[in-house]
Amino acid sequence: MSAESQPAHEYDATVAEYHASRARYIRTVTSGVEMRLMETVGKRREPLMEEISNLSILAHDRYDTYQAALKAYAIKAPSRVTAGGLLAPSPAERMIRGIDKLYKAAIKAAEEYREINAIIKKRREQLVEMDWKMREQVEQYGHALIAQLETTTGLESAFQRDPLLGRAHARMLAAEARRTSIRDSASSLDPLLTEGVKPLSVSILPVR
Repeated sequence: MSAESQPAHEYDATVAEYHASRARYIRTVTSGVEMRLMETVGKRREPLMEEISNLSILAHDRYDTYQAALKAYAIKAPSRVTAGGLLAPSPAERMIRGIDKLYKAAIKAAEEYREINAIIKKRREQLVEMDWKMREQVEQYGHALIAQLETTTGLESAFQRDPLLGRAHARMLAAEARRTSIRDSASSLDPLLTEGVKPLSVSILPVR
């Protein structure tokens, strides 16, 4: 390795070291923020999770009630229970004693079952929204942290929190300074190497 290429190689190595240290610092800080947010969000999630659990038990009971009402109505009017839903009894079927009561009971049970499922769906959507907002906050914090590291104040603050990052940055700057110094020295020597050099003259003696 030449004397000029060695500083360049050293500089590239220190740049890689600094960026690795910088990435580690960003992961460490953002993971800490994420953990704190998860604790906060977790406290908000607990009541919703408990509510969903209770609602799920209620939904199971209402489903059983709905199936029982559906079965009772189907026994009296099998043609009125279809894949598309419940149909009201026909005029002929209304002659069956208690058919209207069974139909209304099946309709009510179906509505109550759909109602509880809609509430559960809404509560689960709230959980998903909480998680999405938390991830968004962590991502925004990460972007803000990267922007801060591009400023002098942000770097100084990061160096105080993470001395290893500061040392990696200092090594990179030192390597850059050495590389620049050697380049400047080489550039200043080039004219001196060619100054005062005269072309060689060759005398050719006649052949006797």
